[in-house]
Amino acid sequence: MTLATIISTSALADLIEGAFQPEVPVVSSSESDLGEPLQHFASPEEILAKAAECAKAGVHNYAFGFWYPSMKGRVVERQVTLDPPRDGKTFRYSLGGWGIIHLHLYFTPPNTLQCRVVVNSEARAISRQERYPELGAASEWDWRVVESYAFRLSRRLAAMGPTAPVLQHSTPVANKSAPAAPRSPWKRS
Repeated sequence: MTLATIISTSALADLIEGAFQPEVPVVSSSESDLGEPLQHFASPEEILAKAAECAKAGVHNYAFGFWYPSMKGRVVERQVTLDPPRDGKTFRYSLGGWGIIHLHLYFTPPNTLQCRVVVNSEARAISRQERYPELGAASEWDWRVVESYAFRLSRRLAAMGPTAPVLQHSTPVANKSAPAAPRSPWKRS
């Protein structure tokens, strides 16, 4: 079971502002829309605008990837082939890097969202590095810095509200005439 912290949409601004202190991160979407490049965000305001856009559009979840220059390591944008194609699109991009900190937002209207911070541990990265050589060696990362930023963001998030299991949207089976929940652009088939 995945747990996330429930926060108000207004508290998201405080969380994102804190993520830009004391060092400015490089931020992009963790995965792109189908057939599109990754989106990049240069400021907290751009991140908040994207979150508001997702909430308004009925997107279930969205994830941002944060990389701080002091973490070192290799960050790659990988093209993922969709087989079979989805909605006529044959690819999407995914952000890769052993120490990237992902901030997942799960939109729970009208005025709350669930957030969680996800990052690899050094041990997990080392155990998987042979499977993903394009990400380079896990030893290229400064894990002390990765853990410090992940801990700061997680601690800040935990202080903002209670935790709960991530809400999963499901499509009604018994009533096929009911509209399906909006499909997340990040859900893998």
